Amino acid sequence: MKYQYFEDKQFVDLKKIPDFVIDKLRSLDGIDSVNQGMKISFCGIIICDGCTYCFSPAKSSSKNTESIATLIKVIHFYKNSVDSSLLAFDEDKQGKVIEEISLTDIFEIIDLYFSVGILKSKSHSHSEKGRTNWSKTVNREFPVFTSETVPIYLDLHKYPISIYQDDLISSIHSEIILDIFNKFHWLDERFNFVSMNQLEEKIIFNELGIYQKIILLNRRLHSTFVSLEIRTLQLLIRYLEKIHKIGSNDVVIGIRKFHYVWEFLLKNIFHNVDLKINSLLPVPQYLFSGPTKFSETSNQKGMRLDIFIKNNNCCWVIDSKYYTATGAHDAPGWTDLVKQFFYVKAVKLIYPELEEVKNIFIFPGITNLLSSIKLAYREESKEEEKLEKLTENFIPIECLYLDPNDIMEKYLKSEKINISDYI
Repeated sequence: MKYQYFEDKQFVDLKKIPDFVIDKLRSLDGIDSVNQGMKISFCGIIICDGCTYCFSPAKSSSKNTESIATLIKVIHFYKNSVDSSLLAFDEDKQGKVIEEISLTDIFEIIDLYFSVGILKSKSHSHSEKGRTNWSKTVNREFPVFTSETVPIYLDLHKYPISIYQDDLISSIHSEIILDIFNKFHWLDERFNFVSMNQLEEKIIFNELGIYQKIILLNRRLHSTFVSLEIRTLQLLIRYLEKIHKIGSNDVVIGIRKFHYVWEFLLKNIFHNVDLKINSLLPVPQYLFSGPTKFSETSNQKGMRLDIFIKNNNCCWVIDSKYYTATGAHDAPGWTDLVKQFFYVKAVKLIYPELEEVKNIFIFPGITNLLSSIKLAYREESKEEEKLEKLTENFIPIECLYLDPNDIMEKYLKSEKINISDYI
């Protein structure tokens, strides 16, 4: 399997990305059209034509199979753990994980393979090593008597012993494990100790189609009572059904808008995160006039902080920003800034006793391209008092850059970091 690496928010290079991959990205809404051309808007993998096209988060430090494995595992955890409120405003479903084959199923198939091995069929046959069944022998065979009238039975019946032999079920299981090995060996380090040749040797040449293989697995499923075997068969059937559904061995796993995952990661990576802050922040109240005057509040349209860290007499009001921020043109816009300034104002009203309130944007990257954002007057003003009041009312936003690979690895290891070590 070959690998090619690209980066989210990167301009599409028609010389490096094949047309069929671009067509696939377009079908996923994974390309954004901008004035300067086309930009990638996808993180994950596209496997097709013997190559894995890897799309890393923007501004990632490294691009290799280890980093793409980390990304896919994080996307898997995000899908299983994310709170629905995180996607409350995701009207176009851009924060939904795309899985043409279920990652949960893949991980479970791999775990079962390393736990119990390849499925085998049990057949019963006579063996010289089996114990003699004297009851069956006496009832079915005629003895030869010695001169002392001692009966000798020349044909002894044996208790059958179980002999395991490879068959089509083993072959189908081996085919699927080999397919997963070829496509996803980087997902599990245990594959480093697996021999492709041993798996290939177990595969019996046949001309069965996917649907026929599913029928065989279903027959076996309905004839077994072993729980691990039942679960393995169910997963193998589901895997083949997915392959049959997408109509090819091409696979797409990823997410269109990684900023949902970025927010999810940052929410879970810091020490001392205060989770109750959003329940304390104000919400808009709408007053309606007319014959029946009434008011209505909207929690959905209220303030919602990404991350709030409070420690002793200091707090950090943090918003996760998935921007490249190389200049004013691709830095956070006015709506982002207004929200952040007002979050700080609200926090100061809720916690007036706090001595220091820090205003923070966190971007992906390893270089601090943007150091801070503050409000300034349109015309250059020499009135220091005027400028000072502006700064007091709108605390400048400090910009912090964190490497996506480093944050994802720490998340998978359940490690936490202190915001004070960075700001």
